[in-house]
Amino acid sequence: MKARGVRRAAPAALLAVALTGCGVTTTDVIDVGQPATGAKRQGEVNSAEARLFFMSPTGVTSVTRPAKAKLGAEDAVALLLQGPNEEERVRGLYSDVPKMNGEVHVTTGTLRVSIQMPFNVLRLTPVSRSQFVCTAAANEVPRGRQIHDVKVELSGGSYVITDLVCDSNQAFPAAKLPSPTPAPPR
Repeated sequence: MKARGVRRAAPAALLAVALTGCGVTTTDVIDVGQPATGAKRQGEVNSAEARLFFMSPTGVTSVTRPAKAKLGAEDAVALLLQGPNEEERVRGLYSDVPKMNGEVHVTTGTLRVSIQMPFNVLRLTPVSRSQFVCTAAANEVPRGRQIHDVKVELSGGSYVITDLVCDSNQAFPAAKLPSPTPAPPR
């Protein structure tokens, strides 16, 4: 009987040796930031929420806020200007959007949003620019389209930055969207 037990254990032992020889090892748990939030299918719009973009210790991140009715870019930008709420601040979120001395005007069209500010838009940091562009675009995505299909224009102080899109929570000129890196050949 012992011989049979050894024969059955032999394939398992060989498998363990083979896997060890291939460099497969165990690892410890690695913390890499906050859990994903706001995940939903592209182009799917909930009629009673707003998506806002704030800073976190790991970069620009999306948060979803419940609302009483569907919010468009104008209402979402107004919420962005108010900054993170208490719950969001407790989670470590903050805003890089400067205080505005004057009104911000938001106009929308098909796959387009224009945000006019009361100061020179060239003074916006890349983070605050991403917050504006991604918040405006995320709340104007028509069903079946993706967030980077919406082009955003920022203007103010006699300057205009046109055709910005949101991709991976960052604002880019539409012509310079990052492309995926092709996988190396095997």
